[in-house]
Amino acid sequence: MLYYQYKRGRSQTKGNNMNTEALEYFIKVYEKKSVTAAAKDLYITPQGISKTIKQLELELETELFYRGPRGMEATEAGELLHARAKHIRYLMEDIKKEISIISGGKSVLSVVATYSTTSILPVDYLYRFTELHPEFQLKIREYPDEYGIGKLFEEEVDVGLVIGNDEIENFEYEMVGHGEVVVVVSQNHPLAVKDEISVMDLEHESLMIKPVGEGKEHGFLEKCLDAGYTPKVIHEFGSILTAHRLCETNGFVAISIDFVEESLKEENLKVLKLKEKIPQNVYLVFRKRGIQSKAVSLFRTYIKEKRLSI
Repeated sequence: MLYYQYKRGRSQTKGNNMNTEALEYFIKVYEKKSVTAAAKDLYITPQGISKTIKQLELELETELFYRGPRGMEATEAGELLHARAKHIRYLMEDIKKEISIISGGKSVLSVVATYSTTSILPVDYLYRFTELHPEFQLKIREYPDEYGIGKLFEEEVDVGLVIGNDEIENFEYEMVGHGEVVVVVSQNHPLAVKDEISVMDLEHESLMIKPVGEGKEHGFLEKCLDAGYTPKVIHEFGSILTAHRLCETNGFVAISIDFVEESLKEENLKVLKLKEKIPQNVYLVFRKRGIQSKAVSLFRTYIKEKRLSI
């Protein structure tokens, strides 16, 4: 157990160890649940990390970890320190970026976007943000739609563009685009004579859907179950182009999003509306902070202007 009773030398340690490096060591042990694994990632000795954790515990007068069945587990105090330490780290990153701008350098704004969101907010539009604000450098990474917010923000990320609102603690969501689930079939499919259908019309169809993140419920599948049947899902696609090809060649039915289909406009396919409305809205997501960085604030305004034009 990384907790040490002490009587002498308390005044010498108290107040001298709470620095950003110590917090980084603590965060890494928290994430890895192992002093050895944390030391390997940080390229320092396990003894060095253990000493730092010990000093933090002495300073805070509490134990931060205990040895559980899965390794180093945080105590209640450890959980609190982790939440605050991450906030401090993000705040320090913002300060560095602001100072870099004042000093004449460029600040990097890190953006993650899931694949479908780029249909309504194209990557080239996102990059044009730097034309209006040349003091910032934009770094954009794209991920599959099923990636959860937690995964997307594991690394240093400022803002994300995602489908759906997960309502995760310490994150703020701002809707920047409306969308709904639609059905895609080939022009030769029997359903192509209609413009709008119900989920009941799909009971006996071979369906293709996009996977959803771990722990999430698929809105379309829930509608089918509510209608009293289990849908026949024969394929989970990552690329909508794959789904389109299977619609044409195999007669399968794809479950997609209206703004994704609007951006592609395949002549050999028919997009059908659903009577049962299933929202697929796009959200701008960012961490909750007392003071939002200038880069994030300006980017939010830029995205809002695009939203108003959609």
